[in-house]
Amino acid sequence: METPDECLKREAYEEAYITGSCSLLGHIVVDHNENPNWDENSPYPLVGYQVFYRMDIDQLHEFKAEYESIERIVINPDNVSEYHHGWGDMYQEILHCALQA
Repeated sequence: METPDECLKREAYEEAYITGSCSLLGHIVVDHNENPNWDENSPYPLVGYQVFYRMDIDQLHEFKAEYESIERIVINPDNVSEYHHGWGDMYQEILHCALQA
């Protein structure tokens, strides 16, 4: 079974062709018990978790676009809301914590 750390490292390589060391920042519980739009056919579980890590990138490997991404870009953390349409206060606080770690 894959650990969350292993999953992060695999996904980071598959999506961006990067490797590095990671540290756990924390997690949140995502509970849909009171969500009227959730049903048993939902792609998400009734109760799940979002785990947040910081990765210190050791190496940018050659980008080959063999998996789910068609390009890799490096952005300034101050501009992340321009790239992530659902960016909100909670994600901004998590990013702030990651940058302080």
